[in-house]
Parts: sequence; structure tokens; C-alpha cells
Amino acid sequence: MLIETDSKYAMNGVTKYLKRYEDQGYIGVANKPILKKTVASMRMRQGTISIKWVKGHNGHLRNEGADRMAAIGAAKDRPDEVDLKIPAKFWITGAKLSALTQSLAYKAIREQKTARLEPRRRTQENLAMIKQSSRDELKRIPTSNRIWLSLKSKDFSREARYFLWMTTHDAYMVGSKWLRENFSDDLRERSKCKYCDREDSMEYILTECNAPGQQIVWNMARDLWEHKNPEWPSPSLGVILACGTAVFKNDKTDKPKAGDARLYRIIISESSKLIWNLRNERVIQKDGQNFSQQEIQNRWKTAIENRLQLDRRASNPAKYGKKATKAHIVANTWSKVIENEDNLPKDWVQKVGVLVGIRPYRQRLGRGEG
Repeated sequence: MLIETDSKYAMNGVTKYLKRYEDQGYIGVANKPILKKTVASMRMRQGTISIKWVKGHNGHLRNEGADRMAAIGAAKDRPDEVDLKIPAKFWITGAKLSALTQSLAYKAIREQKTARLEPRRRTQENLAMIKQSSRDELKRIPTSNRIWLSLKSKDFSREARYFLWMTTHDAYMVGSKWLRENFSDDLRERSKCKYCDREDSMEYILTECNAPGQQIVWNMARDLWEHKNPEWPSPSLGVILACGTAVFKNDKTDKPKAGDARLYRIIISESSKLIWNLRNERVIQKDGQNFSQQEIQNRWKTAIENRLQLDRRASNPAKYGKKATKAHIVANTWSKVIENEDNLPKDWVQKVGVLVGIRPYRQRLGRGEG
């Protein structure tokens, strides 16, 4: 049997890393039920099995066919039931004492405790909403594991990672959470947006509230993004939380454009975090007083400019060594959205003293300013 796959992760999991995984009892290994079942199925077969890696999205006939079948499966309303039972003869349990370290033992304890926890209802509802929004706007349905991994992306700032993680868990005090019986009348009033006289929710705050803030921010975000890519997924709450999984492809080659996806993650995460911060400042610190349009525009531009400069500093190999962001990744991310890009030197990313900024905002007719 010859197995062809474009996943080095899957191939290495059943070959290169198999002995280590089994010696360590698969502790801390993602997708362990599927890997275990795959290994057991391969061992049940008496013939020779060869595994060959093929490059994905490269016109390989069988690989492209597998991708199409995966897309069909991902679009189903309900997933197919996959039998992951393993015959006792091929069942391997536990870790070898010789391979067990204190760190692995701690991970095993955490896994066992986590397995006994009941999932939070609000979190599960948000995950379902993220997948639905992703299917409608981003044309793909990420797995729950993929969503959680995307929230840890280093492309997000630390503050943005925390904001997206908390929002996915519905952990912020907004809306009906202020209506608890033991809360005072003053606290219960926080359940409503005083500007619109509607009950708050994170979706409402980020995408619907008429108070100056969210609409101006999204207009500026869209304007900058359209210099890079004409495809603008409508920023619903689900799309915002799924921004780390977004993929944008070249129309001619159908290959993913990593620079586009990275810029999208930065713009969406920084914009949504700013809207949340503006709302909190307006409600708490400014006692309901609105920000001016110019203040909001300046805050957004500063946030994106700071990310651009942070990218440039993070690409310094002398300071960060192997952890430094590759200069070409930074250049691909910010290409087409840099002001006077054609006049910049080729090494503008790492060249000290070269002033670089994003393109100015183009306020267009028909695009309201909230």
C-alpha cells in the first residue's frame, strides 16, 4: 500500500515520532485518538505500507481530489461518525517509566482533569457561531482545535490574544451579566448601551453600536485592507474570532497568500481590541462622553502604525537571533499598504532611520462615519 499525503505532521506522527509518542503514552500529543487508530489500522494490515509526502496545492491529481473531498466533508451540517475503537491486541496504554519526566507527568494529570471537565455552554455556543460565520464569510470551517490554536498566533499582540481568548469564552461582563439579582440598580444599568438604549452584547459593541467608534474603525480597517486585497469579509463577531484561521488565495494559482492572511489577522485583532477599549473608556472613564471622529481615527492609525514598527523591530536577527521574524515575511505582510512604498529602499524593513508609515485614510462617499 502506498499512502500519499501533503501533511508532514501526519506522516511524521506515524513514522518518525511514533516510538517517542508510544513510549510517552501520547501525553500532550494533539489528535491522539486519530493517530492511535491510524497506527493500529496500519499494524492490522500484513502487507508493506509506504508513505510518501507530496506538496499540497501544487496540482497533484490525487491530492487535489482529497482536498475537494475534505471540503465537502467540512461543509456538512453534522460530521460523519468515525470508528476510533482499537482492538485490544493493538491497544497501547500508559507511558514507560523510563520515558516519564516530571513535566510529562504534570501534563498527564492536567489532561485527565481537563477530560473530566464539562465544557462551558457559552464557549460551545461561541465555537459553533465562529464555525458558522467562518463558513459564510471566510469560505472554510475550522475545527475547534484549529480555532484555539489560532488564538495563540504570534501575529496577534499579547493584548489582542487575551481579548480574543476572553471573548471566545464569553468571559467579559457585558449585557445580561449585569442583571444578576444581587447587583445594585447602578450596576444593573450597565447592561444597556445608554447611547442606543439597547442591551449590550459583545457582538453589538463590536459591530452594531451607533456610538462613535466601531463604524469609524471598521471603515478605516476596510480602506487599508482594500489596498491589499479586494475581498473584505464582513466583520461579524464570528469572523472577528475566526480571523486567525482566515486564508486568502491567489486567483491565478489558487495558492494561499501568507502575507495577506497575516495582515488580516493584525488589522482585525487590533481594530476589534480598539473598539472594545474605546467603549470601555467612553462608558467608565468619560462617563458616556463620546470620542470625536478625529480622536478615533488617530487612535486606530496609531495602533496599526505601532504594529508595523513592532514588526520591523522584531525582524532584527542581532537582537532576537533565531526568534526574529523573517524580513521577507514583514515585507509581504505590509506590501501595498505602505505610504510611498515605491520610493523606499529594498531593505526598508531592517534599515534603521528609514521612516515608514501606512497609507492615509481615504474617506469615501457613501461610507458613513458613525
